[in-house]
Amino acid sequence: MLKKNLLAKEEQKRLWYFLVTLFMGFWLLFTVDMLGIDQPEIIYSDRICGGLVILFSLFSLKGSAISPWVIAFVGVYLQLAPMLFWAKDPQAYLNDTVSGIICILFALIFPGIKGIQDEDKGQIPKDWSYNPSSWVQRFPILVFGTIGWFAARLMCAYQLGYINSIWDPFFVDGTEKVITSNVSKAFPLPDAGLGALAYSLEVLLGLKGRTARWRTMPWLVVGFSFLVVPLGLVSIVLVILQPLIVGAWCSLCLLAAFCMLLMCTLTLDEVVAVTQLLMRAYKEGHFLKTFFKGTFPDGATDDPDADKFPPPFKEFCLGMLRGVTFQPYLIGAALVGAFFMFAPFLFQFEGMLSNFSHTFGALVIVVSILSMAEVARSVRKCNYALALILAIGTLWSGIDLITMGILLLGCIGLVFLSFPVGKLKESYGF
Repeated sequence: MLKKNLLAKEEQKRLWYFLVTLFMGFWLLFTVDMLGIDQPEIIYSDRICGGLVILFSLFSLKGSAISPWVIAFVGVYLQLAPMLFWAKDPQAYLNDTVSGIICILFALIFPGIKGIQDEDKGQIPKDWSYNPSSWVQRFPILVFGTIGWFAARLMCAYQLGYINSIWDPFFVDGTEKVITSNVSKAFPLPDAGLGALAYSLEVLLGLKGRTARWRTMPWLVVGFSFLVVPLGLVSIVLVILQPLIVGAWCSLCLLAAFCMLLMCTLTLDEVVAVTQLLMRAYKEGHFLKTFFKGTFPDGATDDPDADKFPPPFKEFCLGMLRGVTFQPYLIGAALVGAFFMFAPFLFQFEGMLSNFSHTFGALVIVVSILSMAEVARSVRKCNYALALILAIGTLWSGIDLITMGILLLGCIGLVFLSFPVGKLKESYGF
């Protein structure tokens, strides 16, 4: 009875959010003409979306559990629509993407989910020393995701023809060459716009859930982790391959990839907490129930710092990086990776070895930074294989002996720098 009363109170608190989505429905329905948009596909799309948002907002006000999800999916479509129809007017792109984000925020992110009590207790997993889902832990992920979103939107604006030039502070016209290359044109939609959509969903999902979401909403953390980690690593690899495929570097792409790499590193601890929870649920025979509805596992304890947001500045900075150790050996390994990336310019060699150095040097940096997450420290062993590949490429390259010796010493140094585990400051239940 107590749980039902608590859920009923949560339900009453969430109703006003759907008044906002109701307003957004009327906004989409009636303002498309005022904005000077004359593209029929966009006009019909906005009006249909507006009608759907109005209809399902009314259903949501009556307590429908499915309607908020429909509004959220309409919000995702609104972010895609300007790219699907290659919107000619920048105001169409701005209106649809912002409206879509507002719909998702007020339909699904800010309100609680009907039937799920997302409690602020039991935040620290068993045998863990901190809470991987705290707001302090999530804050830098939201910041880096927002930076990546702005960078991707700027590139998309160029691809859609809204701006005539795009500034690249380091590679002159490198950004323009990359986002207008045959690789980018091979996509049916502006690829930078797809990146902006991914960043927006990452930030929105990062906002969803309270400070115990690793156990109350495992499905959400899994979805968030899938957007950040696998898709993030794929985008990072694509950026690494830019000089090989396109023949140019893109400053904005590198900025977005670097933000994504940091997001991956900072997300891994929450991924591990959810994985441990689901593995335990699988062994106990209630995997699906735990995955979709959450649980309160034995040994979970309350986070004493949960109510201290934002904490004092020093505590805030230290709390953001809990679970990440800037081990000197891994910093050295990342510097070795940077050395191999710039080796073709330093030693003036081309061909296969140049490609090897660019690609695998960048991968060494990625592996080394990911390994700074204490839960992913074993990932550093991938550097052994990368060092071996670089050594084989160096031996078969036919370059002069001095350059070959320097590069081989770099490979040996990479192995030694990647060997120490380093001290783990936190505990993770394993």
